[in-house]
Amino acid sequence: MGLLDDLADVLTSGGVATTGATLFKGTMPSTPDELLALYQTGGPPPVHAMSAGPGTALVERPHVQLIARSVRADAALKLARDAYGALDALGPRTINGVPYKSVFAIQDPFYFREDETGRKEFAFNVEVVREPATSS
Repeated sequence: MGLLDDLADVLTSGGVATTGATLFKGTMPSTPDELLALYQTGGPPPVHAMSAGPGTALVERPHVQLIARSVRADAALKLARDAYGALDALGPRTINGVPYKSVFAIQDPFYFREDETGRKEFAFNVEVVREPATSS
């Protein structure tokens, strides 16, 4: 299990989307028209204690981009806002054995683009603060 799996679990349990049906990790398939895709995008360096060496991070701070798509702009924006509401200011919890300190949005959902078939996409990014995981 990794970061995208963990966030997908939060979104699925929150009723935002269903993994493999309307929620996809690291990919955006051509169908269905309405879906939510998650992509890990990097982030700032991990936080270390003073005088710490490699492999001694206190927390990691990866970023994830979420893209909501639909044939209607209002539906894509609603899906993005639902995901935003499920993740922004998420407090401390353990997800799939990894202690998470917080998840917070870097910006509000914004119009991202229109795809090649005219479907509308809205996106936003979150920063995750978690204890170092054994897998990404």
